[in-house]
Amino acid sequence: MYWIYLTLFVLVILTPKLIGTSFWLFQEDDLEALLIFLLGALGFFIYIAKEKALLRLFKEKLLLQKQTNIISRDLSDSYSYIGEMNRKFDIVKDLAFRLPKEVLEVLGEGKKHTYQSILDAASMLSKTDEVSLRFVNVKEKKMLKVVETEAKMFQGFDAEALLREKKHFWVTDMVTCVCSPREAGGVLAFLLFAKRGNHDEDIELFQILASEALLLYGLDQKARKEGK
Repeated sequence: MYWIYLTLFVLVILTPKLIGTSFWLFQEDDLEALLIFLLGALGFFIYIAKEKALLRLFKEKLLLQKQTNIISRDLSDSYSYIGEMNRKFDIVKDLAFRLPKEVLEVLGEGKKHTYQSILDAASMLSKTDEVSLRFVNVKEKKMLKVVETEAKMFQGFDAEALLREKKHFWVTDMVTCVCSPREAGGVLAFLLFAKRGNHDEDIELFQILASEALLLYGLDQKARKEGK
């Protein structure tokens, strides 16, 4: 590009030497002016074309940078999501591995189950220390057992209030409620925890916890009856 402009500049300077005579209706000065104008116009059009090419390359560069930023952000979000899912998987896996031991303790040794492992898992998944586990007799609409951390925010959730929703998952202004998918022996387990963001994608995990709690509650009640 620099050589083109240099060539045009040299030609402009040498124009008086290149044109030494008149031609047809044009005098020598007119021909020199016309040639200088054409060379200048050619240089201008070359400059405009180069500027448009540079502008196009600049826009393409901005587009590539934007796409790169989007890809980087998506990768970062994917890594975060994978890490979060691995953490949740480890929590559920630990509970699954611990379940046989807890069942044997309830049935074999007649221990009263504390449900602490379930409360701890729910606390880690919900990222809050305010967790409540409640067992409700569906037919009698009676609260059978409550295991929770010291939190007054769950006082309004009695047996009738929990059964009235007829849902497996709902959210109030301050509390998220998850119900076990099925009842066992006429009993449903409800897992309540303080609302912290959106947990829609974790509902099945909380239902697994509620189902495990319901299983241990049934075994606990059976062990106590057999021990009488």
